[in-house]
Amino acid sequence: MNRINVLCAMRDSRVPELLRRSLGERCAIRFAPGGEAALASCSRIAPDILVIDAVLSYVDGPGVLDRLRAMLGDRMPVVIGGSVMGFSDEAFARRGVQHMARVPWNADALASQIQDIIHRMDTQVDWARARTDCERAAKLLTGMGMNEQLHGYTYLSWAAALAYDNEDRMDAIGERIYAPVADRLGTTPQNVERLIRHAVERTADTVGEHGIYSFFGNSIDPMRGKPTNAQMIAMLVQRLRVS
Repeated sequence: MNRINVLCAMRDSRVPELLRRSLGERCAIRFAPGGEAALASCSRIAPDILVIDAVLSYVDGPGVLDRLRAMLGDRMPVVIGGSVMGFSDEAFARRGVQHMARVPWNADALASQIQDIIHRMDTQVDWARARTDCERAAKLLTGMGMNEQLHGYTYLSWAAALAYDNEDRMDAIGERIYAPVADRLGTTPQNVERLIRHAVERTADTVGEHGIYSFFGNSIDPMRGKPTNAQMIAMLVQRLRVS
C-alpha cells in the first residue's frame, strides 16, 4: 500500500498528532509551524497532501502556495486551505485550491476530508503514464502468443498497466481495474472481465497452459489449470517489474 505524505502547515501542533492517531500508518504526517518551515519541508519531500493555514508566520498560506508552484510545478500537492475569514477563501480559490476547512481545525473532520482525498487519489488513473506500461504489457502478451485481434488482449494490457502502477488495485479488481479500463475504452466492467477471460482461455488453448506459465517463469502444477484473470494480471505485473 502506497504511503501518503501529509504536511500540516499550521500553528496548532496538536492537530498533526491527532491525525496520526486517526489515519494510522497509511499516512506519514509532518508538521511545519510557519510558512518558511513549510517551504523547507516541501523542498526535502514533496507532500501528496498539504493542509495549510491562511495565517502563518513569515510567509502566509497563499504566499506559500505561490512559491510552491514555482518550486514544484506539476508536482503540486492536493491542498486543503484553512481560514477564518472569507477573503482567505478567495485567496486560496484564486490559486486553484478546491478543498477548504474552517480554523480552528476540527481534527476529526479534517481526518475524514483527508481520507476522502486519499480514496480519490487511489482510484484516479494517470492514463498518459499508464500508456507506456500498457504497450510493454502488450508486447509481453504478443511474445507469449496471445492474438492481438482479441478485445481481451487490449483490456488485459491496460489492466496490467493499472496494476503495475498500484498493486493495491488488485484488492478490488472489479472497481479499481475493470471499471476504469471499461470507462476508458467505452465498454462495461462485465465486458472487460469476460473478454479478458476469453482471451486467456483462447491463448491457453493455443499455446497450452504450460506455455503460459513457463513464459512467466512459473513452475507448472498439473492441477493448476488455466490461469484466472487475476493470476494473468499478476504474472504480467511481475514480468513488467523485472523487464
